[in-house]
This record gives sequence, structure tokens and C-alpha cells, in this order.
Amino acid sequence: MNCLSVMKILIITNLFPNKKEPNRAVFNKQQFLGLSKFCELKVVAPIPYFSYSKKQVPEVEIIDGIEVYYPRYLVIPKILRALYSLFFFFGVKGMVRNIYKEFRFEKILASWAYPDGCASAKIASDMKMPLIMKVHGSDINYAEKYFMRKAMIVKAFNKASRIIAVSSNLIDKITSWGIPQLKIVLLPNGVDKSKFYPMDKKEARNMLGLADNKKYILFIGNFVEVKGIEYLIEAFMEVQGLVAHDQANVELVLIGDGILKKKLKETAEGLGVISKVHFKGRVAHSEIPVWLNAVDVFCLPSLNEGCPNVVLEALACGTPVVASCVGGVPDFIKRGVNGFMVEPKDINALSEKLKEVLLKDWHKEEIALSSAQFEWRENAEKLLEILHCVQDDSHSESVGRRI
Repeated sequence: MNCLSVMKILIITNLFPNKKEPNRAVFNKQQFLGLSKFCELKVVAPIPYFSYSKKQVPEVEIIDGIEVYYPRYLVIPKILRALYSLFFFFGVKGMVRNIYKEFRFEKILASWAYPDGCASAKIASDMKMPLIMKVHGSDINYAEKYFMRKAMIVKAFNKASRIIAVSSNLIDKITSWGIPQLKIVLLPNGVDKSKFYPMDKKEARNMLGLADNKKYILFIGNFVEVKGIEYLIEAFMEVQGLVAHDQANVELVLIGDGILKKKLKETAEGLGVISKVHFKGRVAHSEIPVWLNAVDVFCLPSLNEGCPNVVLEALACGTPVVASCVGGVPDFIKRGVNGFMVEPKDINALSEKLKEVLLKDWHKEEIALSSAQFEWRENAEKLLEILHCVQDDSHSESVGRRI
């Protein structure tokens, strides 16, 4: 795509890796890395006061060639949530002003609706600059529970020049809030095909120390209620007696961590399957492709989702998926071709589909082909097109911009 000058973009989002959380929102990093091949960009990734010291997370850091700023903003957990956007704005605006002195960005891209998008709407308005908001699913699903938060997001949506949604389901929700569909663009996440591709299963298992004579079910994600992991453990108990005469042949691997870890262990122990449920903790993102290639099925039993990147990554590795029919999942799963979908919380259906996947012969290359259209470079090119289509309606000179 040709243009007379290279476009300059400022990205504002809490969803970006930092020194302390290198695996945080890797999907955003991958997308923005792709975008950086076509335009100049900087990232402002605010973090709450007292979360990390400046020694743990410095104020400025270069991550894979991208200059990232980490201003602090006030957050009082579970208190004054309706003011989080205001706190975010005051924590960020000074740094944005300083960045603009040296880096004359033309547009602001905010990734995450609240407080990021709402605060960015105020910043963009003050600077007379176009705003593009990218929403992910959980930010919208959560906002539906809170009238004030939803109202603030709708106000920000109305100020935004474009809204990027990662799933068709998310577009339906946003339009139900009264936002014109013409303002919304569908752009699902992508996959790094240089890292996520079919590998020899035996080789992958050798790398991880997994047995060749067992079947493995894998979950990757945060141990929080919305992920529905307790339903997976209950379904796993039922799968035990369905797949093979030897019940020890099927095991469940849980990668991740979170507040429900203790409760999940107690659930597995109470169901008598604790010896076959392996809590692996968090692993480096570079190890995820090996795990996805080593197992027989990936399972995501979520109650709500946006565009779960891990599903795309599993498919790119040629691993079948059983997932809840929520969020962007229906955009990816083709029944019997690369996996199955079930309704959330339906333990019987989940166990039956896991059994069906484990008993069927799958062809890795065919499954991987089903995700061929989701690739980060193409994704970045589409994002660039969206940004180019957004014009500065103010037509004001840059010297007139303020914050």
C-alpha cells in the first residue's frame, strides 16, 4: 500500500507485555509488530499504581523494536469503578502530551473498551484527532452488567471514527447497544504461522516428557470462573470410562494459573481424578506450540469469550478443538472438520464431544488448513487499511492540537 508519508499511530492499551508479564496479551504484540512494518507506532500501556515498582516495570521499554511507555494510574480494587476511566485519563495524558512533542502521531488506536477506550476518547477529542477503538469481547461482556460502564463505552463508541470487533458475535452485541453497524469493522485475531504449525506428535511429546501410550486433553488460560474449567474437570471424569478400558489412558493438562487454582484442585480431588489432572502453571509462550502439537485435543469450555487466540493457535498446529459455542468460536470451528462446539456448562455434551474427538482419526494438515486465512501479516495489512480509511474530520493543523 503506497502513501506519500508514513502514517504515525499512537496505541493506548493495558493489554501489552511488560518486563514482569512477558506473556500478557501476546496477540496484541503480534498484531502491532505486524502493523509496525507498514507505519510508525508507539504504545502507551498504563499499569495501576503499586502493581509493580519501576524497577520491575520501567517507565519506558523497547519490546521487539516497539517503544512502549508504562505510565501509572490510580486503581482502588472494587471501589470507585465508575471513575477508573477518569483515573486512567489523568494517569496517561501527561505522557501522551510529551510523546506528541517528539512523535507527531496522526491517529489514536485504543485496544480495550474500558477504561482504555473511554479515556482515549477524551484524549482524542482534546487533541482533535481520530480515534479507532478495538474491542475484544470480555470488555463488552463485562460492561453489560454495569449501566454506568456501558453508558461510558457507548459514549466513547459514538466519538470513535471506527470500532474494530474481533468476532461477528461482538458486532451483534455492539449494534444492540444502538451503534450503527456501518461504523464497525470485523477483524479477527491472527496466528504466527512461523511458530504455530503441525509438528510430529511423538517428537513434541518427547520434548515435554509425555507418554506415547496416553491420550491428552489440554486447556490453556487463566483460572477464572468465566473459563469454565470446573465443567471440564467434571466432563473429564466422565470421559475416563468412555474412551478406553484402561482408565489411566486419558489425562488432562491444565496450563495457566489464577484465583481458582485451589478450588479446581479440590474439585479434581473430590471427583477422584486428581492423579490424572496435571496443573502445569504458566509456561512461556514459545512452549505453547509444542504443547498444542503434543496433545490429542484442545478444550476451551468458556462461559464467554471474545476471539480466543488459543483456539486459532491449536487449529494452526493441526489439533482438533472442543469449545463452548460463545464469542468468536463459531467463526473458527467447523463441525467434524476441525472440532466441535457445545453449549456452555453442558457437562454431558462436553464429555461426549471429547470422547468423539479422542476416538476419531484426525489429519493434522487438514485441520491446519482450516485456519489458513488467519495470519498476522494479513491481519496487520487489514488493520492498516482500516486506519488509512479513517480521516481526520477536523482538518485542523497539528499545532492546534492540545491535551
